Amino acid sequence: MKELVNRWFSACVLLIAIASPGDILVAENPPEPAFGFQIGHAVEEHVRSSKLAILPLGSVEYHGPSGPPLTDSIIAEGIAGELADQLSASLLPVLHYTHSPSHTDVFAGTVSVRPEVVTLLLEDVLRSLFTKGFDKVLVLNGHDGNIGPARGAISRATRQIEGSQAILVSWWETLPTPEVEALNLFASGNGGHGHGGPLELSVAAVYAPRSVEAGKGPDLPALEFDIGFPFYLEKSDVTGWPGYSGKLSEIDALKGRKLADIAVSKISGLVKHWLENDDKPGSW
Repeated sequence: MKELVNRWFSACVLLIAIASPGDILVAENPPEPAFGFQIGHAVEEHVRSSKLAILPLGSVEYHGPSGPPLTDSIIAEGIAGELADQLSASLLPVLHYTHSPSHTDVFAGTVSVRPEVVTLLLEDVLRSLFTKGFDKVLVLNGHDGNIGPARGAISRATRQIEGSQAILVSWWETLPTPEVEALNLFASGNGGHGHGGPLELSVAAVYAPRSVEAGKGPDLPALEFDIGFPFYLEKSDVTGWPGYSGKLSEIDALKGRKLADIAVSKISGLVKHWLENDDKPGSW
């Protein structure tokens, strides 16, 4: 019986390692600034020694046939981890369950939360962080649906806690289309931008290479409409839309590494400026 139990236990360990190698590696080798892996007696010193906290915002959202539902979380957490190393910051656990728009909510890979719930949740998280010793929080966003709820939560939490500050950055906005097109990385149009497209999934492949597979769907034609300024559109009926954009054959982790480096560099520069000028009035 004992031998049978040992064999069963060994088989379970093997299955877990095969099914979730990333989780096993993270648990055994967490990044040093990761808040969630600090041993209890070291937490207070960790908070005191961190210049700020970095909160990654992601989503559970369908990202086409080549990417995982956690694409936004993977990228946000990956970039946040690199920033935490550079900025002597505490890396907080990623917030996965957020709001997704109607055009992705119809797909089986999406788990969506009402935007007002996300605002209340994030407000509570920020308020708790501020009262536990983090007076500055970088909210590193990986998902378009988080922008509205996050801005509302930041406004509410900072108004309530004296001396608190928070800054919201969406990583893909550090990569404007003209700049990316000048790199000649993609022929998908719009610099490879677009939901579940080659730019986004190339960056995801940097941080989760076994969860991204290039070319698992037909290459789509380049976007024909570019008005030159941001806008927001939702439709209740998205019949015929495949849930992604661009040419999936162009997904490449080496391209993603170049783009991630640009994003990390820009965000790091912004945060350093913020920390050096945190006593200046207004939002400069």
